[in-house]
Amino acid sequence: MKDFSIFLLDGSVKTQHPDRNLSESLVKDCLERFEDAKLSLKTGRKPKFIYENIYEALREAADSILFLKGYKSFSHEASISFLQQFKELSAKEISDFDRMRIKRNGMKYYGKSCSENDVEEAVKFSDALMKKLFEIRKNLNK
Repeated sequence: MKDFSIFLLDGSVKTQHPDRNLSESLVKDCLERFEDAKLSLKTGRKPKFIYENIYEALREAADSILFLKGYKSFSHEASISFLQQFKELSAKEISDFDRMRIKRNGMKYYGKSCSENDVEEAVKFSDALMKKLFEIRKNLNK
């Protein structure tokens, strides 16, 4: 994965004043989106759309941290790369998050499919990762 500084240099990420309000709003959206995705598992909704919402919820959680640190990302990859600086996250967790991004892009832009098993694995992974992202966010707010 590219270093976050590359995204700053190429303009995929801009610096700005930290935005606590936008960060809070993203957390709210993230939680609602994730809960909606988990509820959708029981409704027979297409796995593809559930997976996309799970991924988007994680991305919103990551972006909420970027806004607290004074960044705005125009790249999903940059948002994930940014997380490499936090010792609370393992390289495997970041790599798995990036694989979710790639899988989501395949479904959204290239007609790839997604199974219910993919969704169930994404829910388990995202639940654990989201807790860590919120803990990082909490520590930044101190």
